[in-house]
Parts: sequence; structure tokens; C-alpha cells
Amino acid sequence: MADNNYLHTAYANSADGTDGFTTVYPNLNLLTDSKYFKNKNVAISELTTTIASPYSTIVKENNDTYLHFSKTESNYSDWFRAYIIPGSSVSPNFPNVDVKPNSQYTFSVWLKGTGTHTIYAYSKWTIPNPTTLTVTLTDKWTRYSLTVVTSATIPTEDAQFFIRSNIVGSEINLKKPKLEPGSIATPYMQSASEVTTADWPKYVGTYVDTNPTSSMEPSKYDWDEMKYRVYLDGTPVGGSKLLSFDLENLKAGTSYNVQVSQINGNVESDKSESVTFKTTLPK
Repeated sequence: MADNNYLHTAYANSADGTDGFTTVYPNLNLLTDSKYFKNKNVAISELTTTIASPYSTIVKENNDTYLHFSKTESNYSDWFRAYIIPGSSVSPNFPNVDVKPNSQYTFSVWLKGTGTHTIYAYSKWTIPNPTTLTVTLTDKWTRYSLTVVTSATIPTEDAQFFIRSNIVGSEINLKKPKLEPGSIATPYMQSASEVTTADWPKYVGTYVDTNPTSSMEPSKYDWDEMKYRVYLDGTPVGGSKLLSFDLENLKAGTSYNVQVSQINGNVESDKSESVTFKTTLPK
């Protein structure tokens, strides 16, 4: 019996695939103001973006902007919040994050520092309630992720992630918080309202072999500048150097809309007219 051939695809920000290498195309961020934290000190009653962190300071270093917090005996331990649904009586102008019941979502964040800190998914919108992740930090930036399962009924208030740092003398630095559907933490992106063409991966790499598992070694791939981006139901799902692309993980008996845009460096064309198709039901 002949072996099956598998096409493997990866994405990156550099022509050799080493910068921002990923085999999973990035999802858009459901959190807003997650890159520059411009509104982090806004009172909760005035919130229109998701990140609140009045007890931290903003640090700019090269191309990074991150938050810094040092725990003392007098300051508040719960220093960072990413609001999902704060509640209309608390934040009347806040655009709630549209999380679905009985679904998986993954919160990821880059951290470095000292001591032990805990990430909470709170309150009553996840199972178990709360869902937590405790991390011990080092002086190297590390991405941590927490996957949650939403409850059968999404509450109308007090749904959030927060970080508790209650060890006096500990320090924590934070950048690139992200929330996305599913159980995989894909590379950091801004939200749909903030993202630019320059934020997306610029190169696509491919190779073919008989192993169904994609390599995590960039040198395995042949890299080319991306020329086209593919949208499924309005959401970017991948890119290609040619007008050819395999759509994966589609549901049976479901209708989808596909569009394509052309990429030229950091310039992206308008999306093509939508093409609708429906997958078949299994026999």
C-alpha cells in the first residue's frame, strides 16, 4: 500500500521562518487594549476596553510595551484584570465579549518576574468556578496559557480574568494578554478593531512528506512571501503564496462563506466577493 502524502503549512514573520514561527494561523484577540494598555487606569464605570490595571506601571523597552507590578505590604494583590462581561450596572458603555456557553476559550499571556502568582477565570462563567493557573516566574519572558470551559449559562456580570500576586516582595511583568476560542494558544494578535495588515504573519512555509504530524523546525519548510489571505465567515484562517488553500476542520452539513484578499507587503486589498458552499453529511 502506498504511503499517504501530507502537505504541511506554517507561518512566520521572517523569510527563514524563525521569527514568529507557528503551525497554527493566529486567531484574533477577543481582548482590547492588550498591546499598549492606554486605558488601563480608566475607572470601571467608564470602561470601553477590556484591560484594567491601575496598580501597575507601563514600561517601554525596544518594541515591547508591558506592565510592571511589585507587591508591597500596602498595595492591592489583584492588580490585573481582563474584563469579559463586567455588567451593565457597573460599566454601562462596555462592549461585552461574546463568549458562548459550553465552549472552550484560552487565555494566554507573557510573564516574567519573581515569586508565585495565580491567574483566575472568575466568576461563575467557567466550570470549575473559578478556574485557576498558578505560575512561578523567572527572569525570562514565558508564555503561559489557561484553557477554560464556559458554563451552560453565561452570567450577565462579573465575568473576567484577573491575576493575584500576594507575596510581598515579588515582581511580575506582563505583556500580550490574549483570549481566543478553542484550546490552543495561537500567537499574539490584537483585536479585530485594532489589528493591521502588518500584524499578521508575512511568510508561509510548506513541505510534503508521509508523516501526518507537522515539524516544529522552521528549516524543514520552504518559505515564500505570502500573497493571499483566506477568510472563512469573515475570519482570517490562513494564507498562501498561490490561489490554492486547504480548509480544515469544517463541520459536516454546514454552510460557509469564503473570501480572499491579496497581500503586498503591509498592504492588503479589499476582500473578494463571498463564495458560499455547504459541506456534505457523512453517509
